[in-house]
Amino acid sequence: MSRKVGLLAIWVLMALGGAAHADTDRLIANAMRYDMEYPGIGYSGPAHDNRIWRFQQKLNSGEIKLQWEPHFGYLRSVLKALEIDPSSQIMVFSKTSLQTSVINEQTPRAIYYNDDTYVGFVLNTDLMEFASVDAKLGIVFFGMINRQDTSPVLERDGGRCLTCHDTYSMMGGGVPRVMIMSAPVDDSADTRTFGSASEVDDRTPIAERWGGWYLSGWYQPGRGAPPVTHFGNLPLRTETPGHQGDRLRELIPGRDNLGSVSAYFDTSLYLTDKSDVVALLVSEHQTFVQNLITRVLYKVSTIMSQGGSGPAPRSWTDIEPRRQAALKQVTEPLLRALFFADAVPLSGQVITSSGFTERFAQRGPRDSEGRSLRDLKLEKRLFRYPLSYMVYTDSFNALPSFVREYLDMRIVEVLQGRDQTGISAKLAADDRAAISQILADTLPRFASPLGLKTARR
Repeated sequence: MSRKVGLLAIWVLMALGGAAHADTDRLIANAMRYDMEYPGIGYSGPAHDNRIWRFQQKLNSGEIKLQWEPHFGYLRSVLKALEIDPSSQIMVFSKTSLQTSVINEQTPRAIYYNDDTYVGFVLNTDLMEFASVDAKLGIVFFGMINRQDTSPVLERDGGRCLTCHDTYSMMGGGVPRVMIMSAPVDDSADTRTFGSASEVDDRTPIAERWGGWYLSGWYQPGRGAPPVTHFGNLPLRTETPGHQGDRLRELIPGRDNLGSVSAYFDTSLYLTDKSDVVALLVSEHQTFVQNLITRVLYKVSTIMSQGGSGPAPRSWTDIEPRRQAALKQVTEPLLRALFFADAVPLSGQVITSSGFTERFAQRGPRDSEGRSLRDLKLEKRLFRYPLSYMVYTDSFNALPSFVREYLDMRIVEVLQGRDQTGISAKLAADDRAAISQILADTLPRFASPLGLKTARR
C-alpha cells in the first residue's frame, strides 16, 4: 500500500475510537487468516480478476485519463470508467464505514454500483472507497486518494475492511462479503436494542429494512392493504437523543413517498438528489447472491481438499457420494437465492423517477422476444422473471466446473417442474416457460437440457 493511502487509512482508524487500539498487524491478519483456512483460494495474493484491477491497468497505460472537477474530484470520471451510472446512488448515514467520524445525517455516504463493483463517496475526506467482486477471490477492497495533487492510484486494502466485512471474523469459517445493514432508529416501531444493527437481504421484511438510509421513491400499498412502513428516512437511535431527530421527523411527515431527499440535507453536494428505493432493493438481492457465490467458492475449496489432493474432478459424476452430499449442502442456498425462493413479496407497487430502473434493465442480454432477467416488475415482486441476472456474472461462471454443472442441472429441474425442494412450486408455469426461453437464447448451454432451440441472431 502507498504511503499516502496508508497514512490516511491509519488516520481513519484513529477516528474510530475502539479500532485505534488494534495494531496494523492484527488487522492485516484478517486477510492472512483466509490463507490458513482456505489455502486453495489465496485471498492475500494478487487480485487480478476484478473490474478495479482492470481499471488500474488502463490508468497505468494511459488508455484511461481521469478528469478532475471541484468538490467531486475524480468521482464522476471514475464512475464513467467503471461503467457505473450515477442513478444507482443510494445514501446511508449510519456509522458503517471506516470513515465514521465524517458521516452523519447531513453528510451521508453515497454508494454507487453496478453488477460487481461498489464505490463509496464521503464528504469532507480525501479517501474514495471501492469494493469489487474478484472472480477467484470473492469481494476485495480498495482505496484511492481523491485529491488533485495526487495521481489516482487504487490500492488494495490489507485487511482493515474485513474487520466488518466478515461477520464471522472472530470465530473463523467466514468469507469476505458485502453487507447492507439496517441500524436502529429513533422510532417506537423499532424494538431492537441500541447498537444491534441487522443485516438485510431480499428475505428481510420491508418493515425491518433501511434504518440509517435515505430513500426516494414511492411505495404504494395494494388495494385494501395497510400503508407500507420501513425504517428509512428516520434519525438513528442514540444513547442521548437530540433535537436533530425531532427536526427531521417534523420536517418530512410523508417520509415513505418522496421524489427527492433534498429536504433532509444539501443534495447539491452529491451527483443526484435521489437515494433510489429500487436501486436499494436491487442491491440487497445482488449482495445476497454475491455473498452466497463467494461462500460456495470458499467452502467447495475446503470440501475438495479434505482427504488428499487428487486431480480435480472433471464433472459432477466424478465426485463420490459423500462429497456430493457436502457440496449440495453449501450449494442449495445459492440455488434458492437465484430463484428468489425465500424473498418477501412486495405488498404494493414501487415507483421511482431516478432513471435507475430503465438503465438497469437496458443492460440485457435479451431473448428473441426481447425479454431479460433484468426486467423489473416492481409490483408484488421485484423482478418480472424470477431467476437472478447474477447467473451472467463472472463470479458465478468462475465457480468450479463441477459446481456449475450441478447448479445448471438443478436450474433445469426447477424450470421443468421436477424439483422436489419446493422451488418449482413457487413459480407459475408461464414464468418457468419464459425463463427457460430466456436462458436458451442468452446462455445456449441451457437450450438442449431444456429441450429448446437457441434463437438465431
